[in-house]
This record gives sequence, C-alpha cells and structure tokens, in this order.
Amino acid sequence: MASMSAPKLTLPPNLSARLAWQTRRALRRTGLPVIAGAACLALAALATWHGAQLDQRQAALSRQLAVAARAAAVPAIPVATEADGVAAFYAYLPAHDTIPDQLSALAKVAQDSGVTLAKAEYKAEQDSQAAFLRYQITLPVRADYASVQNFIVGALQAVPALTLDSVAFKREQIESGDVEARIQFVLLVRLRGVRR
Repeated sequence: MASMSAPKLTLPPNLSARLAWQTRRALRRTGLPVIAGAACLALAALATWHGAQLDQRQAALSRQLAVAARAAAVPAIPVATEADGVAAFYAYLPAHDTIPDQLSALAKVAQDSGVTLAKAEYKAEQDSQAAFLRYQITLPVRADYASVQNFIVGALQAVPALTLDSVAFKREQIESGDVEARIQFVLLVRLRGVRR
C-alpha cells in the first residue's frame, strides 16, 4: 500500500506586492467614502459588542452589590460569653423585695389546685460566692394525688424562679384517696443591692 502525502500549500513569492496592488485597485474603484463607511461600520460593531460586555459586567456587579447590601443589613449576632450568661441569669431572678409577692402567687396556685397549705417552713441560704439567695420552702400538704401534682406543676409555671427540690409521698392506708406530701421548693432571688 502506498502512503499518501498531504498536499503542500505554496504561496506565491510576490504575495505582499499583490495584496498592496489589490488594495490600491479597490481604493480607486470604490473610493475613499466607501472604505471610510466600512471602517465606521466595523467600529460601530466593535462598540456594540463592547457595550454588551459592559452591560453584562454591570449586571454582575449589581448582583454582587445587592448580596453585599443584604449581608450588611443583617445585624451581627454577638457572641455570648460566660459573663453574659451569668448576667442574664441574675437579671432573670426576681428581686429580694418581691419574696412576699412570689409566696402569694404560690398560695394562689395551691388554692386553685385544691391544696390547703396549713403551715410552711422557710429557710434562707446564701452562697458567699453568689449574688443570689436560695429561699428554701418546705410545704407539708394533704390532698389527693392529682391535686398535689397540679399544684406542683402550677407553682413551677406561676413562679419562674421557683425550683422543685424534692417531693415525698406517704399514704396511711391503701384505700385512702388522700396522700400526705412533703414538698420542698427553692425560690431563687437576687440579693439586696444587686441590680439588673
């Protein structure tokens, strides 16, 4: 099988002289105004293309600017520190002067739940390193189990700074509907002089 060789392109040796002659001939035939018009059309096409490129660039920059404006409009979320958490905890606690109001709310919840508060024991405990007071409240009550449960849940909802420390139930006889409960709450309050 014989191999085929690719045809070679040969340029005439006087190509540049020929092109110069053809250009002079075209200028004589068409005249300078036609060539100037063609050049103007080429410039107009170039200007149109460049204008389209600038429009695309402007649209891209407008989108970037809109994204940056939305990002700048969102407020920066401050990073919470441990000190902020402690300060928020103290701000959440009611003032020491509101203890009577807190106890009144506790008594109202007991009345609404059908639990009679015959007596109560109160004991204040202060931690030397904390700026709040633990006010321990011990309530011996006698009622049916559902009423005691409603009282505990209602008290924790009505007095947000109240915590349940312990509950002990006792029933003298199995057939008895009432239970004796010893409920220990802890009321947390800010000490006097500590501001929010």
